Amino acid sequence: MPPESPEETYWTKPRQELRAWFQRNAPSLGELYEGALKMVFGPKFPGRTRFVAHAVREVRNRLPDVIAGTKSGGPVQYTNRLDHIVSEWRKAGFALDGTIPASITAPQEMPAAGISIPPRLYLKIAALTKDHADGREKPIETAFRLFGAIAPENQDLRDTLRPVVRQWIDVTEWFVKRVHDSGVRDSDVDITEFLKGFELFEATLGALVRGFFKTVEGLDEILEDANS
Repeated sequence: MPPESPEETYWTKPRQELRAWFQRNAPSLGELYEGALKMVFGPKFPGRTRFVAHAVREVRNRLPDVIAGTKSGGPVQYTNRLDHIVSEWRKAGFALDGTIPASITAPQEMPAAGISIPPRLYLKIAALTKDHADGREKPIETAFRLFGAIAPENQDLRDTLRPVVRQWIDVTEWFVKRVHDSGVRDSDVDITEFLKGFELFEATLGALVRGFFKTVEGLDEILEDANS
């Protein structure tokens, strides 16, 4: 690893340790972390709050699968399966513009008795909705899966870790909500809240990979930082 340039004074020892951990375990996500650091602490970078938000979201969403493995079942193949549903929908004589078939009622109003659909179409829709629901792992369960995979000793600390897991979700959710452009510019974002959120994000992750959560003191320190 080449040495940091003189202006990159933000490379503290904990950040160097976190970078080294990423290089060993999730190098592609490590690049996002390093890029986010440059945008947070380097020269002013246009749009940095949204770019950093993207990086934080990717780390939060991808790290559990990278470290703990993808949950059984894999991703839902929405495109192919919806194409099949569209085909069955048309075969049943239903329009794709949301209107009710004229054979059911003349005015475009929902009939009181509902609308009957062929069993084959129903089963395809039911199977897709089930797989979608099964695949929507709750954020807290995803976080526990990550924490348990990085440090197996945490498996028995579920109740103790719950406040920190909740804090991890809350702080990363702050960035997730700012991923997409909503007309808000960097100058509209509270920079103090932005910096505090990012530092808490990396502090929580850094403490996790260093096994800091083995002690109650470590847990208390993370929570105190979040509430200060």
